[in-house]
Amino acid sequence: METEAATLFQEHRVGEQLQSVKASLLGLLHQLGSLSDGALKERLGPVEKRLMENQARVAVIGQVKAGKSSLINCLIRKPEFLPSDINPWTSIVTQLHFAHPSGQTSGAIFRFFDEEQWYQLATRGGRLGELTDGLLEDYKSEQLFDQVDAMRERAKMRLSDKFEALLGQSHKFNTINSEIMSRYVCAGDCPDTPVKKSVAGRFSDITRAAEVFFEQDPFGCPMCIMDTPGINDPLLIREEITQQSLETADYFVVVLSAHQSLTNVDLRLIRLLKALNQDQIVVFVNRVDEVTASADELEKLRKRVVGQLRRELNGKEVPVILGSAAWADYALTENDEYLDPDVLQDFVQVCGLEEQVEKSTPADLVNAEMRASAYVASGLPKLEEALSDMIYHKAAATDLIEAVTDLENLSRQTIEQTRVRIDNLIREDANAAPILTREEKDQLVILARAQIKSVFKSLKVSAAEGWEELQADLAFTINGYSDNYYETILAEIADLKRGETYQCDLDPLRETLREHYTLAFEAIRNSLVDEIVILNQSLGAEFCEEIRDHMKAVRANTWFLGTLLPKTDALYRTVSLDLTASWLNGLLGFPRGKIRQAVDTASKQFRDICSEMVGKGRSDIETAIERLMGEYIDDVSQHLDVFSEQGKDGKVHTNQENRTRKRTMQQSSNDLETAEMLVETLVEIRSMLEASGGAK
Repeated sequence: METEAATLFQEHRVGEQLQSVKASLLGLLHQLGSLSDGALKERLGPVEKRLMENQARVAVIGQVKAGKSSLINCLIRKPEFLPSDINPWTSIVTQLHFAHPSGQTSGAIFRFFDEEQWYQLATRGGRLGELTDGLLEDYKSEQLFDQVDAMRERAKMRLSDKFEALLGQSHKFNTINSEIMSRYVCAGDCPDTPVKKSVAGRFSDITRAAEVFFEQDPFGCPMCIMDTPGINDPLLIREEITQQSLETADYFVVVLSAHQSLTNVDLRLIRLLKALNQDQIVVFVNRVDEVTASADELEKLRKRVVGQLRRELNGKEVPVILGSAAWADYALTENDEYLDPDVLQDFVQVCGLEEQVEKSTPADLVNAEMRASAYVASGLPKLEEALSDMIYHKAAATDLIEAVTDLENLSRQTIEQTRVRIDNLIREDANAAPILTREEKDQLVILARAQIKSVFKSLKVSAAEGWEELQADLAFTINGYSDNYYETILAEIADLKRGETYQCDLDPLRETLREHYTLAFEAIRNSLVDEIVILNQSLGAEFCEEIRDHMKAVRANTWFLGTLLPKTDALYRTVSLDLTASWLNGLLGFPRGKIRQAVDTASKQFRDICSEMVGKGRSDIETAIERLMGEYIDDVSQHLDVFSEQGKDGKVHTNQENRTRKRTMQQSSNDLETAEMLVETLVEIRSMLEASGGAK
């Protein structure tokens, strides 16, 4: 590859805008931490950690042979790094880390299965089973177990006496290349034969996970690009692991093939993302270089996909990009193995891309115009732009606004604390006592802590009542649906003709339960936020007026609580075989009691799912409340501390003490000016973020 091409053909550094705002916030955070002799450093530590460890996690997902790995190779500007020509028989997700929070910027770690993990994979146990049960028909469960067993046996054959020793272990490399990668993530040409040490696929069946580390380039912020096995894969294991990756990613590139539109398999995947509240999606329709459709027909395809996604995602507009990883690869490497210049030029001309090609054509590059045509037509620049916008807007609505709110609150507190310090210095000049003695301050801290804890305890009690009502409502809905569904089954079975199979459709119940749970979760969350806002306004009402006015600067940051979302993916698990087609094939021979029993069994499973879902939502919100209460108490305690500072009880000051006091007064004045400037800057940043989609 010509190294300069990777730089020349890059209009958008994904995440650059996000990183710019993060850098600004970190700079302001350090300024704030330097005030008041560094008194806020400990309190600012968690805010800094959240900003520093923020990593955009992008999963590239889609059906087999859609070209996911080839597209990733172009996106990361490392053509041929991920194996893309060999059928990847391994069942892993490969995580490519760019500027990992740990600081590691090279090498790789390949982690191996242990016996328990193999068992969980075979039985669909643990979180994996919870997430994926609704996506596979039950008759495939036995097939999945057989495939895991086959993986294990192949690994034994390939590794012989080393097999047992490798279980649960990992291989680490200080440097990494495509040949090493292929040993762990490819099976080679024949997966059922022994593999020599240096040949692709030697460790493929035993590898559970792969992590590879790079510098931040070519991205503008820390990124994790996740290459996933395909959905709708002949090997169900690969599909299982792909589904698991959905919960660990924040953003998704769904890769479709131009040879087919959005299929039922793709729509099922979109629905699961929706249930996980994962609607940060870009769709890339790949391989347009391989189809004979006209540009108009391709545009109709694109619009059809846009419309389908809009319906699935409640009106949300999802970017849908037409492109070709093969064209992007040619632009970066001049590898013309899969290039048909006539098809490329026709596409550029019909789509009206000539002007953009002219702007993108670099000087002094071999075949510059043709490669610029391929780059523009590939859709890669549009994909990078869409990714960058999506990452920034989501971060603006969550992580960045949370950090801004924290910094703004602490800056306002610093302003009030600095004013109190200045007042105390003036009092000291007049030989007056501070506003509070230390004993009085300690009493107020105790009083404020008690008030905060009392309010938060009350919040938990009221929220607990809400969760109990929600669980009862969900159970009532399930029972009512079951009664109606029982009658429906009887009526529909009576109308069946000989040879027909009865199909059970529980999706209406799933959607009803999802809607009920979502509305109730949001109502409980929003009620808690409202109550904490009232606490902000009423805290310390019994304090003396001077202290009470200063206390107005202390505010609990409810932003992160308000951004918690309900997760309903558990509803999409498969409910037992009692209501599947295979059981109902012989249903006409069963008495009505058997049908009732089947419906009741399904109802119990839905009640259990809802109970678990309510418990998880309750735990998430209570964890957020505990964090918020701890930070609030710390802020109040520190704020009250300044009221008992300084004061010499009428002592006559020496010249040295006077000079020290003068320097302290000057420093406090400077701190006050800096803190006021920080508030102004943070307010401007908040307005910018809210205008970018972060308003709540």
